[in-house]
Amino acid sequence: MKKSILFLFLVFSPYALFGASGSGEVDIVERTINFVVFFALVYYFAAERIKNIFRERREGIANSLAKIQEKLQESKKERQKALNDLEEAKRIAKDIVEVAHKESVIIAQKAEENTKVEIENLIRQFNESMAFERRKMEKHIVDEILSEFLNKDSVVLSKDVLTRALLREVA
Repeated sequence: MKKSILFLFLVFSPYALFGASGSGEVDIVERTINFVVFFALVYYFAAERIKNIFRERREGIANSLAKIQEKLQESKKERQKALNDLEEAKRIAKDIVEVAHKESVIIAQKAEENTKVEIENLIRQFNESMAFERRKMEKHIVDEILSEFLNKDSVVLSKDVLTRALLREVA
């Protein structure tokens, strides 16, 4: 619309200048007829081209609008897919956290059981070591007492008496 008004203004502006010259001749009718004929010839020869240009422009705009709509639909699909993937990832993460929690409980229980077994083993080893040391000590005491009695020449005792004495000393 603006272009057609500008076009008409540019076409009629020389007429306004000629009309202001003051020559006194008024040939506006002839000039108008010439313009209408000129415009009709331009329309006759260039109308199809102009219509084609506008049709191509309209089709180009429609095509770009269709492409934009298509891209919009694709982006909506991708967004929905991304949201679905996000929900799936959240579900998987929740499952992983639950499994990790269960595994940590199991590991703690196993560590506790292993610790109990280890403590029991240490207690058993300690008791065995104490029994071994006690027997070793008893043997050492018996050896000392025997060597003390046997080294004395003045005391002559029978084996039964010595055994009973040893048992009293040890107990």
